[in-house]
Amino acid sequence: YETEFETDPDSDPSKVRACDNNNSNNNNGCSQHHQPPSMAEKRKDREELSDGGTPLSYTSYKKVKPIGGMAIVGGGDYRKDREEWSDSAIECLLDAYTEKYVQLNRGNLRGRDWEEVAVIVSERCENQTKSVEQCKNKVDNLKKRYKLERHRMSSAGVSVSHWPWFKKMEAIVGNSVSTKAVSDEDKLGGSAGSSGRQHKRYSVGTPDPLGQINNIKSKSMSNSKWQRVVFKISGAALAGNGPHNVDPKVVMLIAREVAMACRIGVQVAIVIGGRNFFCGDAWINATGADRSTTYQIGMMATLMNSVLLQSALEKMGVQTRVQSAFSLPELGEPYNRQKAIRHLEKGRVVIFGGVGGGLGNPLFTTDTTAALRASDIHAHAVLKGANVEGIYDCNSRSNGMAFEHISYREAASRGPTSMDMMAVTFCEENGIPVVVFNLLEPGNISRALCGEQIGTLIDQSGMIN
Repeated sequence: YETEFETDPDSDPSKVRACDNNNSNNNNGCSQHHQPPSMAEKRKDREELSDGGTPLSYTSYKKVKPIGGMAIVGGGDYRKDREEWSDSAIECLLDAYTEKYVQLNRGNLRGRDWEEVAVIVSERCENQTKSVEQCKNKVDNLKKRYKLERHRMSSAGVSVSHWPWFKKMEAIVGNSVSTKAVSDEDKLGGSAGSSGRQHKRYSVGTPDPLGQINNIKSKSMSNSKWQRVVFKISGAALAGNGPHNVDPKVVMLIAREVAMACRIGVQVAIVIGGRNFFCGDAWINATGADRSTTYQIGMMATLMNSVLLQSALEKMGVQTRVQSAFSLPELGEPYNRQKAIRHLEKGRVVIFGGVGGGLGNPLFTTDTTAALRASDIHAHAVLKGANVEGIYDCNSRSNGMAFEHISYREAASRGPTSMDMMAVTFCEENGIPVVVFNLLEPGNISRALCGEQIGTLIDQSGMIN
């Protein structure tokens, strides 16, 4: 049945005329009265459509106009977003994200990192439990909003933004935008000029985010004695107490504590021994083989340990580079002093693989390598982590006690110890302190890297304690 409704504005709104008389005759003269939709129903339909409801209503879709390649969120999505995220929740999210972002040396957050951020936001904001996906989507939306705001400021020629989250987003996104032209390995030549132009293009009257991070590191470094160290890891200590050549628990312990030191600003370079895989001296004594040949095998063992430790550090969120004299581009890059220093300044860990830390000379021990590399990169100390407490007052560690502080000459006069004498002599000539400690004790590595009293300290003014 087709029924046409007409409402006379001068008559009673309740009176409605049916125009099809044939239909009324077929229905025994009974006509159905229909009421037009009221204003309240129309308003309700409009609200349902704006909130993502059915399009079968009296309003039409509002087109979204793209600006600068990005679309502006519609009114309904904006209202829904405002209902899900209050200002306090957004502030908690940005604080938690920035804290984790700085801890990872401005690296990308991974699954576990996002879970921690979501937990922090949910704990700080009562009655507003947030999932990982909600936090990810909100951060992505804020980054898009930040880029739109930068585009608007650039077009309008203004340097001050009234968007309440601009400064926080500037600390997160601003530095990566302004230095996007600079590659991971610091491109030279024309790229330097382009990065300068890029920086000028995005310069606004806001605090420098890189300066904020440096301030955070400088506050943490005020409690650290060393700023740049060479950490020598004994290959025998990597085996731990287990039956295998490498104990995963020991490797993860080292990676976890090195990551803790890096996050407070300590620059760490690492030299690893290979005695857990192959001992050249033992093989020479047993077979009488050529010393140079057997030591080259030990050099390859140190490179295997370097790759294992790099994998563990990367899992902890610490960017790591392996440098070696071997031409193995799949595993590491060739040793370069300037590159190594630049990596350290950027907060990365550098592992010198191979005996000689990239020297490629099999007649140098890894202890001597650590001393040479410390001189090359201007390190403040050489820290040797072994499976002993330090340098003992007699040859038998079971009957002796480890010194806390002795001089170079006193250490050399005691003959063979846990530290190679050539390395001690080289450190003495260059004025580099040496610390020997037990890395298997939890907490010792981070304490030694930060300059706390641990193990045996060897320096020029050493006194026997």
